[in-house]
Amino acid sequence: MISEPVGVRPTKRCLGDLGLEPPDLGVCLEEIDQPVIVSAQAVPEQRAAGGAERVVALTDRVWFKVKTRDHRAAVTELRGTDIPEWVRPSRGAWWIGAAGRRQADSAQRDFYATVQRECTTGRTVSSDHLLPGEWDWKRLAAEQAVAWRREMKRMVIRLVAMSLKRGQLAVAEFRDHRIKALVRAENGHEAYLAIIAEGVPDPRMFALLLDCVPGVAAEDWQPEPSPLAEMNPGSGEIIWSTLFPSEVANEILDLDGDD
Repeated sequence: MISEPVGVRPTKRCLGDLGLEPPDLGVCLEEIDQPVIVSAQAVPEQRAAGGAERVVALTDRVWFKVKTRDHRAAVTELRGTDIPEWVRPSRGAWWIGAAGRRQADSAQRDFYATVQRECTTGRTVSSDHLLPGEWDWKRLAAEQAVAWRREMKRMVIRLVAMSLKRGQLAVAEFRDHRIKALVRAENGHEAYLAIIAEGVPDPRMFALLLDCVPGVAAEDWQPEPSPLAEMNPGSGEIIWSTLFPSEVANEILDLDGDD
């Protein structure tokens, strides 16, 4: 089984420290091309190999150092109940809590000394405010929704193109669901397209599924059985069909060829 790469995400605080604006939701924060964020991606492997350097002054939890020529940062790993249940550990366990410029000429202005002062009150050390907050979790959820939608659209276009080329039912597994597409064109009749799903009880999700077919308006879909396609859903199946104009078919073939 191939393990998913672990991403180390900058928090909103970290982005501010680096003077960065959040990119659009199609870009994962851990993929931002900034030297200290890029270097931070190596910390999980360094920790596993015993080579990560701790920020020893932060004693309330384990933080690791990230060093580049011009920047410094602090990275931590969330565990257990610190991670919301909906979050995959590969995308939401590791975070860059703070970053700053290297200040090699001054121990007082050193990034780690500054973070230590920021997190220390009397004898108490607390770095909780460097952990991801509401904005960070909402941003992660939005990125995942955009990626999920993009993946679903690619899969639907691929299925419709396969059925169009082979004249057969095309089937794929998507997350916990089975999705099928069938393009049927009979002599002397208009072609139609049917999208079939198993294990999709949420009508909002099915609406998103149908919306992945370009060039077909929402009101042009109809549930089966219908006089158009005369298909009878099997056990656990939901089927919606629509007329399938040639220009829509050509657009789908073009989109499938671009992948």
